[in-house]
Amino acid sequence: SDNMPLPRRRSSFLGQQPSTSTAESSGPPGRRVSVGGAGSLSRPPGVYVGTVPTGGVSSLGTRVSRRALGIVYLDKKAASVGSWGALRESWEAIYHQVGEAVLENARLMLHTENIQACAEDFKDRYENEQPFRKAVEDEINSLYKVIDDANLTKMDLESQIESMKEELTLLSKNHEEDVKVLYKQLAGSQLEELDVPLGSGLDDILEKIRIHWERDIEKNRAETGALLRTKQQAETAAAVRTQEEELVEGLRTEFHETACKIQSLQAETESLRTLKRGLENSLYDAKHWHDIELQNLGSVISKLEAEMGEIKVETEQQQRDRENLLTSKQQLEKDIAAYHCLLDGEQSR
Repeated sequence: SDNMPLPRRRSSFLGQQPSTSTAESSGPPGRRVSVGGAGSLSRPPGVYVGTVPTGGVSSLGTRVSRRALGIVYLDKKAASVGSWGALRESWEAIYHQVGEAVLENARLMLHTENIQACAEDFKDRYENEQPFRKAVEDEINSLYKVIDDANLTKMDLESQIESMKEELTLLSKNHEEDVKVLYKQLAGSQLEELDVPLGSGLDDILEKIRIHWERDIEKNRAETGALLRTKQQAETAAAVRTQEEELVEGLRTEFHETACKIQSLQAETESLRTLKRGLENSLYDAKHWHDIELQNLGSVISKLEAEMGEIKVETEQQQRDRENLLTSKQQLEKDIAAYHCLLDGEQSR
């Protein structure tokens, strides 16, 4: 309370209980001093100053001086009441700050919970992406197996192509040797005097054979002019021509079969080359697709890791801010408790 009670004083002498009361007008104007059987003075509410009269002017002056001291103390106490208004304003400001700090703490806690929910969402998304990533890795491993099989097939085809080239070279050599033998059989030693090499094309060879046979026919015609005189010589010449024609026809048939075989080998070689190019293109496409998928997965993983790092940093910062606010709140609560203790102490006086 604003008014503090003064201690009540009582005194008695010789065991006498006074029964009379005297009113005095001395002292500050407007103040009334009474001495009764209880030894008390009339006073403002809450102030108790009293003595037992001992008689005489000196005891009355003592009482008046004590009353004046009580009034001065009350005036000083009333003057000090104005300082409590500023203190109350300071306390109200502190209460307001504490309320704002509590609201800010609640907002931060809500924001932290939202961030944790987002982090859990990202974690769930990351865990959901793991099966897809595993499936892609399995598919990539299967593609690696396909690539290995394609490489083995490619090596096998290359070895087959090399063997076919060797076989084609061997067939060409055998063909040249066969042609050379046929030339020797047809023309004897004149084959060595031909201007065209043995490695010429089939058309050139046939042209040389045709020219050679035309020359032989002309020569035979010239020779048979004299032999036509007799039937035996004519029949012999006809038989010789028939054998030569059969030989030429057989040679032409063999040339045709050899040419067909060479053409079939060339067609098979070309088909193998086409198959090789197709496998190389498929291998390139598979590798390109594999690189693209790896890049996409790497970018997705990097993005998720970056987001997780940012969320972790932000969560740690929010946690530090929350701890700072809790520390400030505890400090404010301690200060408020100290202020309450001071107020309780002042009120108890």
